[in-house]
Amino acid sequence: MSMMTRKSEKSMRTLEMLRYQAEHYQAIGRGAMSQQINARIRRLVNQINADAVKA
Repeated sequence: MSMMTRKSEKSMRTLEMLRYQAEHYQAIGRGAMSQQINARIRRLVNQINADAVKA
């Protein structure tokens, strides 16, 4: 398995974990925390897209 594939798989797992956390915090009324996590999600998605363009 290539290093890029491993990095991609790790990024996708991290993305799913962050999405779960954002939904959880939103559900329990912690909007500010949810917004912080959504910002991390956006940064990660941007990084994934940038890495895909390089490949």
